[in-house]
Amino acid sequence: MACNDKLTSDILSSCDDLPKRGLKGSSAVIVNYDDIDFSSTTSSGATVSSLELVSGASGYKLEWFKDLGSAGAVYAPNSEDIDGFTASFASRISTTSAASSERANELKNGLFVMVVRTKYSGIDGADEIKIYGFENGLRLSEMTHNTNENSGSLVFTLSTEEGAVEQYPFMVFSETDYSTSKASFDALFASV
Repeated sequence: MACNDKLTSDILSSCDDLPKRGLKGSSAVIVNYDDIDFSSTTSSGATVSSLELVSGASGYKLEWFKDLGSAGAVYAPNSEDIDGFTASFASRISTTSAASSERANELKNGLFVMVVRTKYSGIDGADEIKIYGFENGLRLSEMTHNTNENSGSLVFTLSTEEGAVEQYPFMVFSETDYSTSKASFDALFASV
């Protein structure tokens, strides 16, 4: 396997394609990592052109208020191993019901991939949908609950596990066109 250790294209700014901060909407799709059928999923470089789940599986909708969901990545140099990026997704479980406590327990025990829509969408929406944790998944790295803080919500962060890295800071999900990609997102990537 040949590794690319050279820059292969210009890094340009364009007044027609300005950066934008934040996530679009107030929901994301959380997918159990083990539910992804990697043998049928197709990707090339930082683009995933089909995200296929195992038969009968579906992602799950995660909703939040205002700007209380965020995703990001950090470059993680390593003098003894492979350099890469660590990804994270932060949000909250807004109510403190028994069902919310059940979801918190499931987050504690699981490995996930987060699919979000960003306000930056690129040309014709081709870069709007991002995937975090595609290669190694994200695990619960922090969860706090205090009845006097954050409206009593369960605030949590999913992150790349210590010692693991992603090759890219995020992957872009782009099927044949934006409307097809958005339809898959809205359908929670459910397999038939």
